Amino acid sequence: MHRYFFFSFVFIITQVHATPEVEQQLRECERHFQAKRLTSGSDGTALACYKEVLTKDPSNAKALAGLEKIEARYVTWAKRALDRGQEDKAKRYLASLRLVNPDSPALAELETRLQPNGSTQPAVVPSNESTPQKRAQIVDVGQIYEAINTTDCLTWPSSNIKEKGGKNAWGSFYPKKGDTGIVVSEVKHCHFDDNIYLLKIGQYYVPISSVGVQELPLAQ
Repeated sequence: MHRYFFFSFVFIITQVHATPEVEQQLRECERHFQAKRLTSGSDGTALACYKEVLTKDPSNAKALAGLEKIEARYVTWAKRALDRGQEDKAKRYLASLRLVNPDSPALAELETRLQPNGSTQPAVVPSNESTPQKRAQIVDVGQIYEAINTTDCLTWPSSNIKEKGGKNAWGSFYPKKGDTGIVVSEVKHCHFDDNIYLLKIGQYYVPISSVGVQELPLAQ
């Protein structure tokens, strides 16, 4: 009896505590998540990483929670895009959400909002008025892409902006937290989930992830 209890106890302990290999992989998954490599990225993704953990340990609580975090992130982004009338962006987020969890309860609701008779419609700007530019303030300099002008992943508004859009063209200038600029363009990077804003600060162009800025009211 005691021997059976001992082996049962050992079995339970081995199920509760993941192996060092799995723990190391979970840390890698978290790094992908923090870097916002959720479902796309040349160096791996959080989604693929957590799924691989689950092939080794199907009931791993951290991996299951990681998938839920990814799902919640895309739901939040899709709702925000719909609230702003950004349907194309919302469609991209929903496509990623389907990859994470095709049975997500939020999918039906969000897809309904994309329909012509949905609850959210894009904001309409009168034809006789120009669309005002957005202003934004840098809140996280770690989200700045210093060498982004070397990539072909982006569609730049002009070759002039591309040449001035990275650290090599800044000279002695370097953007800092609290700097404010005009959003001259919003583009999609091919390896990341967040959009990238091109901020014009003085004569310089600063590419920065949309999560690294705070949008400001238009100047009166």
